Amino acid sequence: MTDTIPVTTAGAMPGGDAPALPAGIAVAGLATLATLLFYDAPLGVDLAAFLALLCAGSLLLNPPAAGAGRWVPAAAGLTAVLALLTEAVTPLSLLLFPPTVAACLLHLTGRWPASAGDRARSVGAMLVQGPPRLWRDGLAALEWGVSGARRPDFVTLAARWVLPLGLGLVFCLLLTTANPILDSWASRLPLDFLSGIDAGRVVFWMVALALLWPFIRIASPGVAMARVDAPASSRWRDHPVAALLLSPAALVRALILFNALFAMQSALDAYYLWTGHPLPPGVTHAAYAHQGAYPLVLTALLAALFVLAALDRPMVSPTVRHLIVAWVAQNIVLVLSAMLRLAGYVHAYSLTVLRLAAFLWMALVAVGLVLILVRMALGRSNRWLVGANLAAAVILLYGAAWMNIPDTIAHFNLMYSPLVWGGRDVDWAYLVRLGPQTIPTMDTYLALHGPDQAVQAARTELAQSFLSHRTDWRSWTLRDQRLKDYLAAHPDGIDHKGQP
Repeated sequence: MTDTIPVTTAGAMPGGDAPALPAGIAVAGLATLATLLFYDAPLGVDLAAFLALLCAGSLLLNPPAAGAGRWVPAAAGLTAVLALLTEAVTPLSLLLFPPTVAACLLHLTGRWPASAGDRARSVGAMLVQGPPRLWRDGLAALEWGVSGARRPDFVTLAARWVLPLGLGLVFCLLLTTANPILDSWASRLPLDFLSGIDAGRVVFWMVALALLWPFIRIASPGVAMARVDAPASSRWRDHPVAALLLSPAALVRALILFNALFAMQSALDAYYLWTGHPLPPGVTHAAYAHQGAYPLVLTALLAALFVLAALDRPMVSPTVRHLIVAWVAQNIVLVLSAMLRLAGYVHAYSLTVLRLAAFLWMALVAVGLVLILVRMALGRSNRWLVGANLAAAVILLYGAAWMNIPDTIAHFNLMYSPLVWGGRDVDWAYLVRLGPQTIPTMDTYLALHGPDQAVQAARTELAQSFLSHRTDWRSWTLRDQRLKDYLAAHPDGIDHKGQP
């Protein structure tokens, strides 16, 4: 299999590189051992023992170059760093051992460049390019495995279900997170074994896998540093792995499954959220509204990325296009439901800057989904779609920049929120933090509800602070001038002595 991997990705070297399959097994075993030894545990002599095992495995899979003279400096360097780690694991010893081990292994396996600059770059590439090298080598192995001449029928059948089931599971998790009713249904399933999975341990294992890969599959000199422009045939859309995972059969199955999942979510929203039916016992409208707003937007974004990848495939069939249109329409409904959920939460718990920003973000996502339908109807490219979304974002942000956001939030919270009319306390501390632009709305509130000493004191402090900091002509703005004019006309409680 090694001969089939291009040197630009695997760094093949006659008689030097480890075969990919044994290297994969070795690095998986070492990553598992590293997780057992180091995850959530103090470092000590186990680190030195692990490094000795790593060096032995690396030299077993990457045979040392000829010449006994290579062993003396390499053995001395390895012995020195292992002795240092055995003595004490300190920040300095942790800083020294990775480049030392990398340099010794490069020297022993005949991949030690001649110049000092190239040596430093080779060591640096070995330390930091583990994740991209693991990704490239993994794709090369997949490409070898799915090539038509070698691919069994069961691999083709399984590949057609990888995308529907994998991404479908992600959507199930997001929708369950967003919907307390689905969450209650999922809690009744026999999934207790999942509670024992430590996500941190899994992430640690994956990071260890990527960092250890260059030590097990040592690249040829300069390969990791060289930048080779990929030919047009190696673009992702022409890659055999992408062609198999995004085949017409896989797309049809994925879209049917995704449409069914989203239809279930939309039906629950329509029944409980849009029509106002009573929720099941133990689920409040506030929890239903707040829990799902942000996961639903993330779900819609993932759906949009999948649609763009599907539309970029050559010769998309009419069936796939119709399923995509139905799914994008469901995503638009999903975003509208998320906005309605957030509106219900704001109605119950007041408006904040972050919640207003969330409304604007959801509106932008909805516009992006509509633009996907426009792109399909007009036959435009993904580049046109990106440009249209950027234009929509600029228009939205420019319009939002004209808003007096502090006054808008204060006006809603004091004039329309049930926090006022339902007899609950207003979060005056938050309104004060919004700044002096809230003063006109605070005055309207005081006129409607009568004088309040604490509110009047906050109003006076805001006004005096504003006037004392707006004396320099260089800080003049139209918005500030309008507030100055308002305070001049409504000077209650303000000391104007010495103010312009």
